[in-house]
Amino acid sequence: MLLPKNRRVVDGDPEGKAQRKGERSSVLRCNAGGLVRDRSAGGGRSGTNRFLAGMVLGIALGVAAAGLLGREGPRQALDRALARTGGAQEGLRAVGKVIDGDTIVLERGERLRYIGVDAPERGEPFFEEATEFQKKTVLGSRVRIEVCKEEPRDGYGRTLAFVRKGNVDVGEALLRQGLARTLFVGPCGRAVARGYRAAEREAFRAGRGIWSLQDPRRVSHDEAGRYVGLLMTVTGKVTKVHAGPKAFHLNFGADYRKDFTAVVFRRDLSRLLQEGLLP
Repeated sequence: MLLPKNRRVVDGDPEGKAQRKGERSSVLRCNAGGLVRDRSAGGGRSGTNRFLAGMVLGIALGVAAAGLLGREGPRQALDRALARTGGAQEGLRAVGKVIDGDTIVLERGERLRYIGVDAPERGEPFFEEATEFQKKTVLGSRVRIEVCKEEPRDGYGRTLAFVRKGNVDVGEALLRQGLARTLFVGPCGRAVARGYRAAEREAFRAGRGIWSLQDPRRVSHDEAGRYVGLLMTVTGKVTKVHAGPKAFHLNFGADYRKDFTAVVFRRDLSRLLQEGLLP
């Protein structure tokens, strides 16, 4: 199975095709660094089986508000973010070379790193496919680049930008083909998070590209502890909700110490709404 580099909790599954009545499902990216912990009796360090999800969890409240997704697309969100940050450097540039799935070289040797996506590195599965996708899409073409002024370059000196060919957001198209994962850094990355995550979820559910290597992609809540570190759709029924001063704990069993538990921090409720979910 392929461990995702960019680990986040992604929103719930609005389709619910394989669910029984009363069940809820969610697509999770588990954080091996501690946002999500496996405390299973057999393999966890603390002797219980518990997931802790530190970001917005669609399963958390069990209601998918799909209508919200259509209110603002990634293009509008980006325009709004750029307006807040004083605009962007924008213009048509020729692409002279493709390094990999998320890095290209513009005319005059300027290296550009896509914002919001993380494609496989050399030697990893689907590196060649992601690189070839970029070659077919942008190599030798004139593309429009949009650079957020607040963070125009990364630590390697590469220009950080969105790339569009005509009306196509190339980064989003890469995600939709399953040839990259989402990676949000800086204000511009966060501005398009919802649209990019939607493209990623579409590829995940369809088993495209890198997601074809992961099987299963949907598990019951009582098996979720076996898949820490993987993007996964988890199904189950919330039996109890505890509202604490800093977070909501959603229990999927009678004993929170060993059963699947999802945690939604109060500070992240606004993100829940941005992801198109309502409490």
